[in-house]
Amino acid sequence: MMKSDIEKLDSIHPDLISTFLTNGDCEGIPAEIKTFLQQLQWSTEIFEFERNITRAAKKLRLRINAEQHIKIEERTCMARIYQAINYFQVDCNVPIKVWESNFANKYEDLARLCAQRRDYKGMKACYDAALECRRRASEIAEADRDLGVTFIFSPTITAEELGFSKKSLKEIAAKHNEGFYITLIDSLPIERKEKKRLLRDSDIQDAEILQDLPND
Repeated sequence: MMKSDIEKLDSIHPDLISTFLTNGDCEGIPAEIKTFLQQLQWSTEIFEFERNITRAAKKLRLRINAEQHIKIEERTCMARIYQAINYFQVDCNVPIKVWESNFANKYEDLARLCAQRRDYKGMKACYDAALECRRRASEIAEADRDLGVTFIFSPTITAEELGFSKKSLKEIAAKHNEGFYITLIDSLPIERKEKKRLLRDSDIQDAEILQDLPND
């Protein structure tokens, strides 16, 4: 029975796939599988930004034609996208996480093969590699969840309720009149031009006091 392209891809060592995805080529992968894998990679990249399968397939078709010089039907491109989603277990918001999870699965498959052959050293190495892949995937997913920013718009919320301390405008004005902020900026361990920029940004009119400072 003839193997499908996905089955052929599954039989390739994950290190070779990783090399191809990183460098764009790998001598250990047959040419026809390189073509297929490249199409899967493009499918993932396109689907990351275009979640409409039909539109994504049109873009994939154009890219395959332009870069691989292969004429391919749109419905085949749609199949490629579905294959990529399944193969990379696509949560395409984080493509690297997808690849890390896929490599972990492959390493675990290899570990089971090593166990069947009583190659326990190889089994441990594969499980260690799988653990490292899953750890990286977990870290990436955690970082992605922490990227959210919450904006609060309400006329009833004060700065103090958001954790800021209240300052007296009279106290700030007094410090300005006493030259506190000029002295503070002058004492910073930065270049002269940066001190002058800070004075201008602070709307302090006495910026000329720094003109006679020696260059750093």
